[in-house]
Amino acid sequence: LVVLVGAGDSENQAPFFFKVLMWTAMKKIFTDKNNQEAAVASSGLDYCIVRPGGLTVEPPTGIVNVIDGEAGSITRADVAQFCLDAVRVDDFPYIGKAPCISSVGGTSWKKDRSGAARGEM
Repeated sequence: LVVLVGAGDSENQAPFFFKVLMWTAMKKIFTDKNNQEAAVASSGLDYCIVRPGGLTVEPPTGIVNVIDGEAGSITRADVAQFCLDAVRVDDFPYIGKAPCISSVGGTSWKKDRSGAARGEM
């Protein structure tokens, strides 16, 4: 399941101005997203609820980081690859979890040694 950063228990990982939208114009959307998360988590099935940061249309970077702090941006293609990995990779470490992902900062899922993977620009 792909939702948004800010859904479920990740509200503190959303940037401030996005939180304002969550509490106002997007309130019904986030109620729905939270209900989706609860339904998946209580289904008894294996799952990974993916919470990407701001989506971009740029080419894939190959950098997918699981974020503990405020999320940054990530390409749609990198989100798609993370979702495919959840299905295809044996012992995927985020089954039964709801990671927030971004291409900047956090704990790297891909073994990328570049400065961009470490949040250096």
